[in-house]
Amino acid sequence: MRTLSCLVALLLTLTLPTLADAGSRDAGDRCASGMVGREFDGLVLCVPADNDRYRLTQDGLDWMAWRGDDPVARPTQGSSSGGADELEMTLARAWIGEAIVGAADSASGKNGFDRFMNLIAASVLQGAGGPDAANGFAAQVPVDESGLIERFQFRYRTPDLLEGERADKDVSGPDFILFRPSSGQDQPHILICSGGTSIQNPTHVCMSMRTMAGHRVGIMVTGTELERSFRISEQVGTDLESFVVQPAQ
Repeated sequence: MRTLSCLVALLLTLTLPTLADAGSRDAGDRCASGMVGREFDGLVLCVPADNDRYRLTQDGLDWMAWRGDDPVARPTQGSSSGGADELEMTLARAWIGEAIVGAADSASGKNGFDRFMNLIAASVLQGAGGPDAANGFAAQVPVDESGLIERFQFRYRTPDLLEGERADKDVSGPDFILFRPSSGQDQPHILICSGGTSIQNPTHVCMSMRTMAGHRVGIMVTGTELERSFRISEQVGTDLESFVVQPAQ
């Protein structure tokens, strides 16, 4: 069984581009007293200095942890003891900056990744508009920017949260897509997940992309309960937006 401890060591050492390429810099002088700040390619975030959970790094936001829905201290390598309690833990972090997650379509003038996420939302919303959608529905969903389409079977996890599972288990690609219909097709909140397909392998890794003040932010969540991971992804995104300092006009 691949428990969360196996992923903790992997994720805590995960690197995308090197930190030297992250392109961020200290921006404490642009924040109010008692705040620490960092600028990511023009996006300035200011966080209260006594907020020991939301720690800004050169490439975004450091790892945070929850046990169930309760925030807990982030585990360190070698500190996880395993067992059933461990499977209640969820980890999340965020990457910010063009070198790591690229520029948002609104800033780059391209119909790229953000348009792809909108196409996913449109496909799911179309399926959700069917007469029997409340009981579950199938949707043909693009799974990459090349236009590859896969069939997902969707159901409502809550009255406003859809979970889709890929029908063909023999092909590679995301295993689950979670989407809140009320977020709409414009700037949708979509969580794309792999793993977590069996009791023997309950751990999933998910990624969500969102745009904040014209900048793209990638949020990664790993855990064993998809609905909780979606809610945590939303929470992290909302909290990050509250830290944004608009550039001076």
